[in-house]
Amino acid sequence: TIEKRLGESFKFVSERLEQVHKGLGEMQTLAIGVGDLKKVLSNVKTRGTWGELQLGNLLEQILTADQYSQNVKTKAGSDDHVEFAVKLPGSSNKLEDCIWLPIDAKFPQDTYQKLINAQESAKQNLIAEASKQLEQTIKLEAKSISTKYLDPPNTTDFAVLFLPIEGLYADVLR
Repeated sequence: TIEKRLGESFKFVSERLEQVHKGLGEMQTLAIGVGDLKKVLSNVKTRGTWGELQLGNLLEQILTADQYSQNVKTKAGSDDHVEFAVKLPGSSNKLEDCIWLPIDAKFPQDTYQKLINAQESAKQNLIAEASKQLEQTIKLEAKSISTKYLDPPNTTDFAVLFLPIEGLYADVLR
């Protein structure tokens, strides 16, 4: 009886170890995938495209196709095209007589990553410095959007800066 119970116990332990080994293999695969994603997001152009796709998906979900447009030239005399613009009613009911609300996606990952690293180090001086740098970067991006895309009365007198990462958005709000 003891031999039978020992055999069952060893079998049970062996099965559990096999499941743990399998789980570790899956974790390694996941870690490789996260590393690949990190490499992809290290490219500025890819990050921009990713943020633009996210913004496009959100607009597609909440607006109809004729309520917004992509790559819109909102400012007279400028060749700059905003990623997305929402169509707002103009002074008449004509479709071409609309007012644009420019929306541009930004993802200042390098500056944001410095803030995350500073927070992980728990050094107040580094956190304050990184927060100030992030604030300056966001303000610079907002000024750039304002300069490039705003042209009242053809546009609203404000634009939307879309941040594709919730953590980044939360830190900007803070």
